[in-house]
Amino acid sequence: MQINTHEELVTRVSEEMNRRSYVFTVVATIFLPLGFFTGLMGINVGGMPGVDADAAFWIVVAMCAGIMVALALLFRLNRWL
Repeated sequence: MQINTHEELVTRVSEEMNRRSYVFTVVATIFLPLGFFTGLMGINVGGMPGVDADAAFWIVVAMCAGIMVALALLFRLNRWL
């Protein structure tokens, strides 16, 4: 009887942790891209070489996208994703 009660308690705690992890994942999915976007728009570029080029912003965006794709491939190869 006592073992059954303990297993039920462990199951309830596990379900609560899973629910909280799910909520945290949803919140992070919403706010992490927003944080990245605001950080990208807040880059101080005064005095940097190449700032006068029309494509400078898009070069930075392409570099960020390339890093993102490389990390996604790395995660996929390690079966983390």
